[in-house]
Order: sequence, then structure tokens, then C-alpha cells
Amino acid sequence: MKVHAASLGFLALFATLGLVAAQTPPAREPQPAKPGEQAAESQEREPDVRAITDLLASFVKAYNAKDAKALGPLFTPEAEIEDDGEVTKGRDAIVERFLGMFKEDGGDSLSVNSDSLRFLGTDIAIEQGTASLTTRAGEPPQTNRYSVIYARQGGRWLHASILDEQPDEDSPHEQLEQLAWMLGEWVNEGDEGIVNTTCTWSDDGNFLQRVFEVKVEGRIALSGTQRIGWDAQRKQFRVWVFDDRGGFADGLVSRDGERWIIKTSGVRSDGRSVSVTTAFTALGKDKILWETLERSVSGEVVSGTDQFYLVRPAPTPGK
Repeated sequence: MKVHAASLGFLALFATLGLVAAQTPPAREPQPAKPGEQAAESQEREPDVRAITDLLASFVKAYNAKDAKALGPLFTPEAEIEDDGEVTKGRDAIVERFLGMFKEDGGDSLSVNSDSLRFLGTDIAIEQGTASLTTRAGEPPQTNRYSVIYARQGGRWLHASILDEQPDEDSPHEQLEQLAWMLGEWVNEGDEGIVNTTCTWSDDGNFLQRVFEVKVEGRIALSGTQRIGWDAQRKQFRVWVFDDRGGFADGLVSRDGERWIIKTSGVRSDGRSVSVTTAFTALGKDKILWETLERSVSGEVVSGTDQFYLVRPAPTPGK
């Protein structure tokens, strides 16, 4: 079998850039508010705890009904909301804020889980908890910590201040757990050769690292390594590739429905630049559909697309 140099170059590049497929962690179910579970400092404050619990339930109900006017009476006249550095002061301004939010995000749903409630005096209390906002069916909710200062005015408990805290960023390892299904061995057998890949965690757990080799007519024609990491600035997965001939490439990963799209560029050992756009779709835990959408060498577009499969190798007999 005769293999053209350009074909082998593409095969090698595809081998180094692949195997990031469409699997995502299960969505965390939003936790509903649990009236009556807030902790009070003494049983003497139970009527106040119930009143604040009812106030919280009224807030969630009005929010999910997208009723900004019903939210207004739940705040003191001089109340404040701080979210992502933006501060809204005064009951009227708060109502206007929610009116604008509901026009933009009319389909979301709020749930809260109160963790603690402390009374600082007769008419002041502080609550802390977690709020979850579900924006679309099937998407993970947006979750953040919050703290509320309640004030009793005219015999009623009201919101005096709400602070939405920014959620903690997941560590690189936690982000990469989305791709932990990649661990282990994969193989692609095509007309031009066989690509074998082994994927493991890096020693520090902050990268997935792959070792690959391309065999043509039973001989190793190319080998190399790849690292997959989390780019905290771009909020995307990034890949870096190095082959044993001195070629290298890097790229970014984004999701498109059920597919993951990888756009990469690099330099081959012969000095020519290479750009490739690929797409991956998981077909169960042991099979991946791999498509090449666009590719070019030294700025010249190579026509045509490819479609093939990656699978886990069959177990060795007797094991």
C-alpha cells in the first residue's frame, strides 16, 4: 500500500487532535427551598423564622411568575441588591431591575436552599444559602451563594439587602472530569494506516495526556504526545500536540449541539502550516464518530471531508 506524504501528514495531525467527544457531566438538579429548615438561635424566635421563611417563599413564587410588581412589597424602601458588582438601590429601582430581567430571561426558574439564619437583634437577621437558576431544559443550572439581610419594619420582615456572590470556579481537574471517559485505549483502522492512542491523567491531575502512534504497513510512521487542559481565561478546553518529527499544533474546543468542534492550527516538520476543523460525536461509551470539516496546508484549502469511527480495542483473549 502506497501512502502519499500529504495523506500521512493529515492522518497524523488528525490522530493528534482527536478524541474530544460529546459527553457532558449530568446536570445538577436544582434544590427546592425547604421551608422550616432554617436554623434559629433559639425556639423563642420561631415566629420570626416562619415569617422569614414565608417571605423567602413569596420571593421565589413572584420571581418564577415573572411578577416584578409583586416583588416590590417584599423589599424595604431603601433596599439594595448587589450582583456581579452592580448595585441597585431603592425599591422602585429594584422593581425596574426585575422588569428588565424578566423581559430578557423569561424562561428561567429560580430555586433556593437556605443554609443558615442568624438574628443580630430584635429586628435584624442575616441568611445565607444557595440559589440555582435553571435557564433551559437539559442545561445545568447556574448556581451561586447568596446572603440576605432582613429588617423588620412596621411589624413585617422585608429584604433590606441581597448580595449574590460569584460562584467559585471549578478547578482544572474538575473541568476535565467532563472528558474522563477518554481514559484508556482507542484505535482507528483505515485504508492509510492504524492509529493507536492511550489516554491517562497527568501526575498532577490537571491535564489529560495522550500518547499516540501511527502505523503504516505494520511499521510506526509517526508518534507523539498530546495534552488537553482547561483554559480558565477563555472558559474552553485547549489542546497541545507534539510529534516525534518536530511538528506541533494547538487548538480550542467548543460545543455545537451534540458535537464538540475542535479548531486547530500547527506547523509540520517540513515547515508547512496546517489548519484543521474536526467534529466529534459520542455513539455510546466505546465508539466515536469523527468528521473532518475543513483543512488546509500552507493556506491552500484541501477539498473534501472525511468521516470514520474511533473504538476501544477488543479485550485480549483470556482476560
